[in-house]
Amino acid sequence: MVDIKLEDYQWDALNCCGCKGCIWVDHIYTPGIRHGIKCPSIMHYFFDSYSALGRCKLALGLLEGSLEFSSTAIDIIYKCNLCGACDVGCKRNLDLEPLMILETLRIKAVEKGSAPPPPLKAIAQSVLETGNPYGVQKLPSNPETLSSSSAPQLVFFPGCNMLFNQRHLLKVTQNVLSATGLDFAQFPNPCCGRPLYVAGMATEAKAIAEANISFLERAGLHTIVTGCAECYKTWKVDYPKLLGSATNQMPYRVLHTSQLLDTLMTRQHTLQFVHPLPPALAGKKIAYHDACNLGRLSEEWIPWSGTRGKWGLTSPPKIYRRGTYGEYDSPRKLLMAIEDIELVEFPRNRENTLCCGSGGGVMNAFPDFAMATAHSRLKEAIDVGIEVIVTGCPFCLEHLTRAARQTGAPIRLYDIAEIVAHCLGLYDLEQH
Repeated sequence: MVDIKLEDYQWDALNCCGCKGCIWVDHIYTPGIRHGIKCPSIMHYFFDSYSALGRCKLALGLLEGSLEFSSTAIDIIYKCNLCGACDVGCKRNLDLEPLMILETLRIKAVEKGSAPPPPLKAIAQSVLETGNPYGVQKLPSNPETLSSSSAPQLVFFPGCNMLFNQRHLLKVTQNVLSATGLDFAQFPNPCCGRPLYVAGMATEAKAIAEANISFLERAGLHTIVTGCAECYKTWKVDYPKLLGSATNQMPYRVLHTSQLLDTLMTRQHTLQFVHPLPPALAGKKIAYHDACNLGRLSEEWIPWSGTRGKWGLTSPPKIYRRGTYGEYDSPRKLLMAIEDIELVEFPRNRENTLCCGSGGGVMNAFPDFAMATAHSRLKEAIDVGIEVIVTGCPFCLEHLTRAARQTGAPIRLYDIAEIVAHCLGLYDLEQH
């Protein structure tokens, strides 16, 4: 069993005052009305029901018994990217926990037998039967043999998307890791379990977490490196959450490839860029897209239990995850290390980023909604003259690339590992 319950967040649901901080970019940061909304679902569905505000009221009704898990309720609960924009906005004002309400709504719906929706249920079944969401019975062979000794320093966790969907990105990331000179091995299990967690199947997700952590402990390994933002957040935040622990109490640490490369290049100076950007990219306006799970959602998980007094004051004091200390700087430092690069920003960036649209199971369950969000992100880029988008998540890369092809947007998209590999002389961006 998993001790993550909707009932624990009834106070938060009750005290939502409808200020709309969960919907709008704070006025201090907002670039204007065109790009002022940060909640993808209300941007697409318009009604407050499809926002954290509406979902808090839905949670309250379910807890009080005045509502039930109808088909409409399930639609509202799952047409959400779980991107955390609402959570960051709420914590600038009220310190409520809308994201945990959204996550535990799904867990509660599964417990009641009303969820997950059929597309997410099918993916979850694939994970349980084959170990990956794509239903592939056999793990494909690696494009290159990884160098590792009997005691590797790092474990590379590619994630399902790289392993089964973007093999070129897998090879690029492997080559970059090899260039660091650090000895590493590849993790044997392909899936981190996130498809189960976002479906609301917390018990099954916990079982995968325990199996993956058990492998690390048996192997005597303590550092995980991944190029996938979703895997990164799952290992760093969701595993301790599922296990009733804190991130800093886990028997491992997890790094995104950009964090490792930033340390080696800009801090330790053991890596050096030797190739400039190709002529096709030189002089272009390049922007980094903050993946939700690498940015605002990646702060350490700190569990809390205690009591609330007057005005909601907590005893002992609760430490809140506000999105401020997510990973924003490492990818940007790597890009800034490239000679003569023109790095610009999206109007919505860092903790106020707009989700690419693929998260929370939405890309699979509600593809039209997911694609509409991706189109909005590309429109934002075009409006400020961005010509190249770099990200640190294979799902963002896949989804935004698909949207660019659909719309004919004149924008190139790359993973941060591809940019680094080119500048290290390991990869030719002009050929891809």
